[in-house]
Amino acid sequence: SYFRIIFRNIYGTSPRKYINELRLSHSKELIKSGMYTVAEAAELSGYIDMSYFSREFKKAFGICPSDCRKNI
Repeated sequence: SYFRIIFRNIYGTSPRKYINELRLSHSKELIKSGMYTVAEAAELSGYIDMSYFSREFKKAFGICPSDCRKNI
């Protein structure tokens, strides 16, 4: 709990939320590169459940991962 307090004071967010944001931004970059499918990008970013990944991606970026891939 002490770590969470220090982390929140420094970064302004919880460690879990920070890690999830990193994972999602990494997956977005993989999708935008055009070298990976949405499923591959999700798996490489540590997501096992595609529906969970899609919900979190849309919540974070306001666009579905497949739409992000189409906009390349």
